[in-house]
Amino acid sequence: MGGLKKLGALVLTALFVVSCGSDADRITFVSEVDGDAEIYVVDPESGDSTPLTDNRSADSSPVWSPDGKQIAFVSDESGDLEINVVDANGKLTERLTNIPGDDEAPLWSPDGKNIAFVSNQDGNAEIYLMPVDGGRPIRITDKEPDDSMGDWSPDGEWLAFARDGNEEERGLWLRNPDGVNLVHLTEEEDYDPIWSPNGKHIVFVRVSDGNADLYLASRLKDSSWQDNVELTRLTQHEEDDLAAAWSPRSDNIAFVSFRDGNAEIYIMHDDGSKQLRLTTNESHDFDPVWSPDGKQIAFVSHLYGQGEIFLMDEDGANQRRLTINDAEDHSPDW
Repeated sequence: MGGLKKLGALVLTALFVVSCGSDADRITFVSEVDGDAEIYVVDPESGDSTPLTDNRSADSSPVWSPDGKQIAFVSDESGDLEINVVDANGKLTERLTNIPGDDEAPLWSPDGKNIAFVSNQDGNAEIYLMPVDGGRPIRITDKEPDDSMGDWSPDGEWLAFARDGNEEERGLWLRNPDGVNLVHLTEEEDYDPIWSPNGKHIVFVRVSDGNADLYLASRLKDSSWQDNVELTRLTQHEEDDLAAAWSPRSDNIAFVSFRDGNAEIYIMHDDGSKQLRLTTNESHDFDPVWSPDGKQIAFVSHLYGQGEIFLMDEDGANQRRLTINDAEDHSPDW
């Protein structure tokens, strides 16, 4: 897992941040330009950046709401990590959680009414669900091994997450937030499940013999996710492949690969074919996120030293730098 170790050395936490996609016309990201981490938005056409938070705390993990009107994020302003929401203009910020222990990894439900998040209030990482308009958070996982956030199914029926633990506990799980259904989807060291926008597939990272590769879990025709699924290995390289992001059309997957000696952005078809390298430099490029129309990809590059937000066409053409400063910019969401 050499690539994972290299990214950890960059002290960037956004690698596994995922979202359901939004109608936002701007890219939200984290910038440390004023000395601490704040939430910003940038216009992809003009490159004009606007801060939405301005405080002495560290704000991170911004995620657009499905309607593009709000951004959920994590802040340590209260002393531990809590989930907050800010409107798209930065005029109104609201704290949603007030729980002892760190709350992290906010993820909007497809209808925008709920936010799933990871909380450590019970001594280990568990998945909780909370109404955006107020109400008590509901714990939806209850096992001792740590759980990490995955993704909502596009119809909001399932929430995918990953679990550590022994062979009986580890792997990918699906939870029905409105019912009692719990599905143990895979049983290996699997992480970062991301649902395809058409709801037919889940791409995820599998770690085997110290190497991370991308796999696909597909629902069989005329069956449900509670039945057996078809597993397909998408990448087969000695170096790590990870951080997958679906195109809005569900036909392509952008991802990060270390097969060239450093982190580069690649793209492939949903069956793993036609793998194409989009970025070609000796610096780390990672965190790909698609534009809502699927025509562009935003990403983070260290081409000029510190991390900056870049933009390119879906085929890798017209790469350009959106943010220009001497601080780290990271964690984009679109």
